[in-house]
Amino acid sequence: MMSDVSAQELRENFDHFDSNGDGRIELTEFIALLEGLDALEAGEDPKVGFHAIDSDGSGVVEFDEFVAWFQDR
Repeated sequence: MMSDVSAQELRENFDHFDSNGDGRIELTEFIALLEGLDALEAGEDPKVGFHAIDSDGSGVVEFDEFVAWFQDR
């Protein structure tokens, strides 16, 4: 279950913070996205989360990786 955020809202957030429109979230975009979703915990290093979500090690977060992470929170 996706807490109280729908799949459509996740896509809208993902697309909004994918500032260069390449369908992937880079680290700087990811930090802005976490802040926008109010999902950045105090004292949490966003780089650690970013690399954990980037399950294929590509250096970017694809939408499916983002959804899997969000559902797991």
